[in-house]
Amino acid sequence: MTGRPLRIGIDAHAIGERKTGNERFIANLIPALRRLCDHEMVLYFTEPGAAAAWPPADRTEARVLRPGHRLVRIPLTLPYRAARDRIDVLLVQYTGPPVIRCPVVTVVHDVGFARLPQFYTRAERIWMKRTIPLTMRRAAGVITVSEFSKEEIVGLYAIPRTRVTVAPNGVAPAFADGRRRAPSIEPPFFLSVGNLQPRKNLATLVRGYRLFLERRPETQERLVVVGQPWFEAEALQRETVDLRTSGRLVFTGYATDEDLVGLLQWATAFAYPSVYEGFGLPPIEAMAAGAPTLVSDIPVMREVLGDSALRLPPSDPEAWAGALDRVSSDAALRARLTEAGRARAARYTWEACARQVLSVLEEAAATGRR
Repeated sequence: MTGRPLRIGIDAHAIGERKTGNERFIANLIPALRRLCDHEMVLYFTEPGAAAAWPPADRTEARVLRPGHRLVRIPLTLPYRAARDRIDVLLVQYTGPPVIRCPVVTVVHDVGFARLPQFYTRAERIWMKRTIPLTMRRAAGVITVSEFSKEEIVGLYAIPRTRVTVAPNGVAPAFADGRRRAPSIEPPFFLSVGNLQPRKNLATLVRGYRLFLERRPETQERLVVVGQPWFEAEALQRETVDLRTSGRLVFTGYATDEDLVGLLQWATAFAYPSVYEGFGLPPIEAMAAGAPTLVSDIPVMREVLGDSALRLPPSDPEAWAGALDRVSSDAALRARLTEAGRARAARYTWEACARQVLSVLEEAAATGRR
């Protein structure tokens, strides 16, 4: 883009929450954008600690929005600060201000709230259905992370196809740098990553693991799940009391990237039974770290992972039990999946994602659409 550098505002409220993939996306995207352009960037945090810990960079300012609650931040605080900071274009995830002076670009990772509303709380459903479609329709550009999600957005909300740009997620260098980390849990184990909520379908994996144990009671592999309790986590916790008491199943809660890489590097296999995703970042990160990977056979996994993972029916514990048995007993299969997975993961970088996002931001600022 020619002319004066832009002032790009970025809603960074997700950083510091330790809750969802939204934080992972924006925390990796911002440094990649910084490396690509000379534009000025203003980052809007809600967590003071996250703002203070953000690494200083040239032409980058950090702000802490107060109040930070979304009911005040989105319609009032964010547009007020954007105006004061003379922002040329604002990047948000999902929901943006209903009224604002500068163009808005929104990142919508998926529309699970519309496709599978039963997996969300009533408050989440009301908020998402009222705010996200409105933001997409008013936005100067919509970014999503897969062709699958683009088709969902276009089909459900009639957003013009030309206004939806696909910018696939990337893999942070730590997952693929080859430096061996010590695992925080003693191997051997199967690993899964995802907050404890029905959409992640961990119950199917747990039931498959039970069947696997019945067939191979001598096995040493435990099942380790990295993720925090979320919507309806209590049901899964009740179902797994015996496995957790015996030490066969471990819920770790939140894990830092360094700990996660160590777990992935030592896992016998990584299992991801989710029933709906916009991209599915954990399996790609697992592949980059060298973990043989098992995933649900859903459209986005076919698009993102191809044949580099074993794909299984998402609702069939028997199939998952068989796959755990195969992958734990077949060293050649593990080696093949590791090699294919690393090659597939190498396709996805945050720099490539940032280039797509930057193009949309620059175009939105140039056209001045609101």
